[in-house]
Order: sequence, then C-alpha cells, then structure tokens
Amino acid sequence: MIVHFICRGNVLRSVIAEAYLKSLQLPGVTVLSSGTVADKYRAVNIEAGYPENTRALLDSHGLTTDLKTHADQLSQDLLGDDQLVICVNALAYESAVAITQLPKSTVVWDIVDIGEGSRLAATPAQRQFYAEQIFDEITAKVDQLVVDKKLAQTL
Repeated sequence: MIVHFICRGNVLRSVIAEAYLKSLQLPGVTVLSSGTVADKYRAVNIEAGYPENTRALLDSHGLTTDLKTHADQLSQDLLGDDQLVICVNALAYESAVAITQLPKSTVVWDIVDIGEGSRLAATPAQRQFYAEQIFDEITAKVDQLVVDKKLAQTL
C-alpha cells in the first residue's frame, strides 16, 4: 500500500507524517509526501529555516532515518487511485483539489499549521511550541491510521 501525505508547503506536517510512518517500518507500506504550494513558497520556507527546523524536530524525537531533503510539489503524476491519500487539513485538501484529481478515498485530517488559525507564532519559542503540538497530533493520527487501515498487517 502507498500512503501519500499532503500539506501545503511540504516542509512540516506532511514531512512529520511521512517520517513517522516510515519509522514504523511496516512491511508492504510505502510512504511519500508532497505540498500543494511547495514550489511557490520554496524560497520563503528555506529563508524561514526549513527543512532544517523540521529535521531538528524529528531528530529530537529520534526520527533520523529517511528524512526528506527538499519539498516536493504535488502533481497528478505523484497520485494514483491505489494510494491512501491524506490531506493534513481542509485547507490542504482544497488546495490539492484545485490542482489535481484526488482519489475518492482521500482522507482529510484537521491538523492546523503554524501561521493558521490560533497557531500564530510571534517568537521562535512559540514556533517550537506549536511544532511540538503538531508533532504530537500527527503521530497520534498516524498511530490511529495504522489501526484503522490495518497497515501493520499489510503484506
């Protein structure tokens, strides 16, 4: 089974989900991630410290293998009907359907990004606090996904 996580920039949320699910080393499960506006905001995200900030967060949680080195732009070529596609929130979903045809089985989570909703970070400490919250929310969602979709039994 292929699991494809989609966020907007492909620098934090979908990267966390990809790295965490990969770390579970589930047989028969291939994991990838992409962003709906990765190309558009690539320079801005690099200037803001990504992917290094995400790498540091993942390192602090012991997730150091198979770390993504660059943001991938979502395109139709990356999608397949046989994939389990997960958009990390409704904004990512809306952005994805504006540029691609998603599989009917696409799942939409509710993980708010830094800079969205109530997660407005004015300081590096706030940004780190929100990143930790996002990490916890995503890992809990991935753990539930493994149970719900019986991914641990995929062969």
